[in-house]
Amino acid sequence: MGLLGACVNLTKSYPEKHYYVLEVARQGNAFASDSMMTLRIRKFRAAPSFEGKEFVYRTGDGQYEADFYNEWFVSPNGMLTHQVQSWLTRSGRFHNVIDGSGPSKTSQILEATVTALYGDYRVHPPRAVLGLDFFLVGEAPDSAEIMWHREYREEVPLTKESPDALVVGWTAALREVLVSLENDLSKHAQR
Repeated sequence: MGLLGACVNLTKSYPEKHYYVLEVARQGNAFASDSMMTLRIRKFRAAPSFEGKEFVYRTGDGQYEADFYNEWFVSPNGMLTHQVQSWLTRSGRFHNVIDGSGPSKTSQILEATVTALYGDYRVHPPRAVLGLDFFLVGEAPDSAEIMWHREYREEVPLTKESPDALVVGWTAALREVLVSLENDLSKHAQR
C-alpha cells in the first residue's frame, strides 16, 4: 500500500473584520465665554436597534441588516458621548465640560439618545443616517427639570456603497449635528 504525498491546504480564508471610529475635530477658535456654567455630559443611550457594534444597513421598509465584518471599535453610544464632550470642551462656550462619571456640582446635564445610526440603502444614492435626541436637564436635589430639548437628524449622500464611504458620511453628519448643537446650546445659555 502506497502513501500519497500530496500537500493539502486545510486553512480557509475568512473575510477580515474591520473596525471604525468617528472622529470629528472642531475647527476654528474657541469662544471667549464669560459663562461660569459647568456642563456634565452623561453617557448617551442608544435605541436598541443601534446599540450594537455592528454596522446597520436599512435595506427595505422595516428591513435592516447587521454587518458582522464591519463594526465600531467601541460602542456607538460611548463613542458619540466622547465626540460631543470633546467638541463642546473645545468650543469654549462653557466654563467646564465634564463626563458623568465623577462627583461634581454642575449647573446642567446634557443627555442624549442615539435614535438613528445606519446606512440607508433603499435610496439612490445611499445615505449615511445619524439621529441624536438631546435633553438639557437642570441638576436640582429634588427634581430634574428639562430645560431644553431638540432632536437632530442628518442624512448624507454617499459617494459609493462601501463601509469606508459610510463612515465618511457619518462623520459629515456628526459634524453638522455638533455645529447645530453648539449654536443651540449657546443660545439657550444666553437666556
